[in-house]
Formats: sequence, structure tokens, C-alpha cells
Amino acid sequence: MALMLSAAPAAAVPPTSSVSDAIMCQCGCGAVLTNCPHQECGWGVPAKLFIAQQLANGKTPEELVQYYVSQYGEQALSAPTKRGFNVAAWVTPFVVMVVGGVAIYFLARLWARPSEDDPAAIGDGVPALAIDSSRLRRLEDELRKFD
Repeated sequence: MALMLSAAPAAAVPPTSSVSDAIMCQCGCGAVLTNCPHQECGWGVPAKLFIAQQLANGKTPEELVQYYVSQYGEQALSAPTKRGFNVAAWVTPFVVMVVGGVAIYFLARLWARPSEDDPAAIGDGVPALAIDSSRLRRLEDELRKFD
């Protein structure tokens, strides 16, 4: 029973989707072949029929993907391969996020630090109260009267 349940989702996926998800539509829409927005796409509809026919004839999805790569080059793939120079396409976004996060952290610390040229700043970032001596004495007198 458990074996039948685990096999059910794999059978629900149409066999052409594994190939058409890996291939970009070549009509110029910039979409994956599965999601081509054109109902009567001059390239996509025949390509989907060709894929279904070739899978029915015994070709593997990998063979069909390689066929399209041989015909149109690596730009036919919906995702770059994970080898050679294409590794940069996979790694660069994460490197940029890490470098950006570190830069934001250090900039925030720099901007939050009080300026050393600011006479109203104390070492802990609390502004100093500028009170002259006469006002300070008056304040102390008022506080003594208050107690």
C-alpha cells in the first residue's frame, strides 16, 4: 500500500513536463517551454508534440534536453549547468547578498557612532547638557528647597 502511494505522484506528472521545464521556449517570449504564454506558439506547440513523440518512442528526457542543447546551445536551458564558468551564475547572488549584508552592518555601525568632533557627545553617545555654572547653582538650590 505504501509503495503505491509513493508512486502515485510521479505518475501524475506528464512525461513531457520534465523536458519542457528544462527548456526555454525559442519563440522569443523568454518563458520556460511549459509556461509559454502564447496559445498558438509557432515554436512551442511543435516542440511539445516532438517531445511527447520522442518520449513515446523511447528517448529519455536527458537525451531530449541534450538534443535541444545541441540545436540551440546552452541558452536553450532554463537553468545554467552547474559546471565550468556557469558556477558563477549559481554562486554570485549568494556572494552579493553576503557582501551586501556585511557592508550594511558596518555602515550602520559607522552611522550610529557619535562623531568625535561633536562637543555635545559623550563617549557613550548620550548628549551632554550644556549648563553654565550660575544655572547649575540655581538648580542645586532649587533641589535643596524641594527636599
